[in-house]
Amino acid sequence: MPKELHDNVSRVKAPSPIGKGIFVGLRIADVFWQYNLISQGWGVNLIQKLGGTAIQYPPALSPLTLGQLQPYYGLVSLLSLGSTIKQVVHITFVSEQQLDPGSGILIAVFNTVFNSLNTVLSLWALSSPAASLPQPTTLRELVSSPLIATGIAAYAIGLTAEAVSEFQRKSFKKDPANKGKPYGGGLFSLATNINYGAYTLWRAGYALTCGGILWGATTFGFFFYDFASRGVPVMDRYLTKNYGDKYLEIKNRVKYSLLPGIY
Repeated sequence: MPKELHDNVSRVKAPSPIGKGIFVGLRIADVFWQYNLISQGWGVNLIQKLGGTAIQYPPALSPLTLGQLQPYYGLVSLLSLGSTIKQVVHITFVSEQQLDPGSGILIAVFNTVFNSLNTVLSLWALSSPAASLPQPTTLRELVSSPLIATGIAAYAIGLTAEAVSEFQRKSFKKDPANKGKPYGGGLFSLATNINYGAYTLWRAGYALTCGGILWGATTFGFFFYDFASRGVPVMDRYLTKNYGDKYLEIKNRVKYSLLPGIY
């Protein structure tokens, strides 16, 4: 019996001020939560209570210094901030889909859980790429780590590609001449679900920067598998139902589904 496909978001287009307002509020709160996991010592305390060893820096570079985070942890905080800005902009200016309060809470909490895992792993001596950089004081010293440099690059490329592709599609849909047409231009000409692939990429980059190779690979695998086995088939079913042969023409033209050159 074939596996039943489940869509995690509503495809109904309708105003959702309450649901979207809750989502925006929780995503903004996440920035402060991640910052306090570092600056207030909550993450370090959790690691120690679980029997782990947290990274220890000289006092002047302590990640627990309020308002003056050690550079690596300033970077970790910026990664959570960037993800929040992108998602708040998307839900406010791009998305037309209905978002009920329950879904708004669930999606926001899901993102906070992943961000929190990243933050805690960045503080754990066993997993943090910063463990090999005893006293990084400049951005140059941070990016001298291949793991951190690769993570930052994947995060920046993925987050930018996701945002740009969604705005490109939004602009196409706003043109009355394109009513009833699926979009297969811009970055979507590289992969039919390039936004999903880009999300996977920046999530993996975020994880790699904070938790190293194993956590980065695990995060990439988790989202890649979910999108390949569920997300893409759900979208194919939805777009085929709504656009028929017009969408099939795009599928025949665009070789990849998630990441150009990969899948």
